[in-house]
Amino acid sequence: MTERLVRAAVNAPVVIIAASLVLLGGGIYAYHRLDIEAYPNPVPPMIEVITQPTGAGAEEVERLVTVPLETALAGMPGLEHVRSQ
Repeated sequence: MTERLVRAAVNAPVVIIAASLVLLGGGIYAYHRLDIEAYPNPVPPMIEVITQPTGAGAEEVERLVTVPLETALAGMPGLEHVRSQ
């Protein structure tokens, strides 16, 4: 099997060169389409939630929005810390 493949490659060098150029062109095309950042962002993933309930005071927002959000997010796997302002 291998001997027949080598013999076919030696007898048709144009086909081998054409296949090599197609593979090379496909590789160059795929390389240019890759979505790679040169300088990846080293900051860990962060979620920011902004709430602005109209007509509510700071204490109401804390009681009705902030505390329930912190409680719900506290059980997330991989969570390192929660900070509220």
